[in-house]
Amino acid sequence: MLNAMIVEDNAIYRYAIKSIICWEDYGFHIVSEALNGVHALDLLQHQQVDLILTDISMPEMNGIDLIQQVKQQDDSIKIVALSSFDDFRFVKEALKLGAEDYLLKHDLEPESLQQLLRQMKMKIEAGLHQKRQAAIRNENLQEMWHLLGRKLILGELKTGDDMEEQARAIRFPIPSGPIAIMLIEGEFDANFTRALLSELGEAPIQVSISDHRNVLMRHFPNEHSEQTCRDELLRQAAVFLENKGEPSTLTVSISSIGHGLTDWAMLYRQAETALEHAIYDGAGLVYSYSGSKPRVTEGVEVSIKAYATAIQSGQFEAVVRETELFFDLLLARRLSLEELKVIIHEATIITKAAAIGRGKFSSSAEATYRQINRLLEAFPTLPQLKQLFQKWQKELSYESMGNTPFRKEIQAAIAYIEEHYAEDITVTKVADNLHLSSNYVSNLFKSETGIRFVEYLNRYRIRKAKLLLQDPSWKVYEVAEKTGFQETSYFCKVFKELEGKTVKEFRCES
Repeated sequence: MLNAMIVEDNAIYRYAIKSIICWEDYGFHIVSEALNGVHALDLLQHQQVDLILTDISMPEMNGIDLIQQVKQQDDSIKIVALSSFDDFRFVKEALKLGAEDYLLKHDLEPESLQQLLRQMKMKIEAGLHQKRQAAIRNENLQEMWHLLGRKLILGELKTGDDMEEQARAIRFPIPSGPIAIMLIEGEFDANFTRALLSELGEAPIQVSISDHRNVLMRHFPNEHSEQTCRDELLRQAAVFLENKGEPSTLTVSISSIGHGLTDWAMLYRQAETALEHAIYDGAGLVYSYSGSKPRVTEGVEVSIKAYATAIQSGQFEAVVRETELFFDLLLARRLSLEELKVIIHEATIITKAAAIGRGKFSSSAEATYRQINRLLEAFPTLPQLKQLFQKWQKELSYESMGNTPFRKEIQAAIAYIEEHYAEDITVTKVADNLHLSSNYVSNLFKSETGIRFVEYLNRYRIRKAKLLLQDPSWKVYEVAEKTGFQETSYFCKVFKELEGKTVKEFRCES
C-alpha cells in the first residue's frame, strides 16, 4: 500500500477528495492531511509519503512553493496539483516545477480520480523498481570495488596493466596525486570513521581486511610535498583517536607516501610493519612507518624451557616467577608478530596439557584459553597476553597445587611417564617399577589426578606429538612412533578424540 497526503485548506474539498472513491482499492492509503504548504512540510518530516495532492491557492505557503520545496528534498515523491478555474495559470508553473498532473476541483469526478490514481501507482512502482535496481547495482559495484581494493592491498595483482584494466572495468575510483595507507586495528564504527574523515577532507577509499582490521586509502590530489602529506596523515589519525571519546582500544598506523595502484601492496606492508610496534608499546596510539622493524635488544634469547618446567612442577611461586621472566624476555627481544604467535601458542599448549594432566582444567580455564587464542588470531599486545596468562594461571589452581602436591607414588608414576612416554609402557610396568600392585596404582592415580592412567598417558603423548607436528618435515607415522603409539591409525584416532580435529586439520592451522 502506497502513502498519500492531501494538502487543502478547504475542509469541504478535503472531505470530497477523500470520500469520492475508496483509495485503498487503488493501492493508496491517505496517511495525513495538511491545511497548507507549511503544515505539509512539517508532516513530511515525520511521515513517508509517495503521492501528494495539493491545492494551488493556500495561505502561508501556496502549492507552487510547496512543490518546489518537496522536489528539492525528495524528487521521487509524485505530486498532483488541484486547481480552480481562476488559478489555472498556476498549473503550468506547477507542471514546470515537477508536478505529474492536475485535477480541476470544480469538475472532480470519481472516474477522473480513479484514472489518475492508476497512473500515479504505475509511475510510483516503476520509480521504486528503478531505485531497487540502482541499489542492487550500487551494492554489487561497492562489493566489486572492495574485492579489487583487497587484491591491490594484498598484492594479488602482479602488473600495472592488469590493475588498471580491472579498475577501468568496474569504474574503480583511482586516486590522483600522492597516496598513503592508514591502517586501523580493532573494532570500530565504519560510519563514524567515514563521517569524521569526510569532514577532514576527501572521503577515503575504505577496504575491510577482517573484522578487526580496516584500511583507509588516503590521497592528496593537490599536494606535492610528501612531508606535508605525512603531517596531515598524522593529524588526521590523532583526530580520529581523540574523537573516540573514551580511551581508545584502536591502534592506527600509517605508511609512507606512494603513487598509483602499483604502490598499494607496498604501502600496506609498511603500515603493517609500523603496526607491529603496538605489540610492545601498546594500543590506542598512532604509529608511523620509519623504514625499520621494532627495536630488538641484542643478545636476548627467549627460551620456553624454564616456563615449561615451572608449569609442569605445579609450584605456584615458580609459575609466577617464570611467567614474569618469560614476558620480560619477550618484551626485551621484541619478536615479530608471527614469531610471537608461535611461542605464545607453544606456551598455551604446554600450560593446557599440564593442567589437563593434573585434572585442573575447569570451564573458566577453557574460556580463558579460547580468549587467548582469539587474541592471537586478531592482533595481540604483550600486556594483554601477560594479563590473560596471569588470569589463566589463577583459574588453573596452581596455588592450591603447590600447597597440596600429589602423593609421592603418583609423582613417581608421572615422572616415569614423562621419561618413558615414547616406549610401550603400561600401568603394570609403572607399578612394577614402583614395587606396587597395578590395581593400587590404577585406583590411586584416578583418585589423585581425576583421570585414568591411560588417559593421562595419551594426553601427555599427544601434547608431545603436537610439538613435533609443527615441524612439517616429520611424517605422521614418525611422530606416532616418537611419542609411543604402536599404530599410526590409533594415534590419529586418539588425536581426534582429544583435540577435536584431525592431524591434518591441526597442521593446516599451525
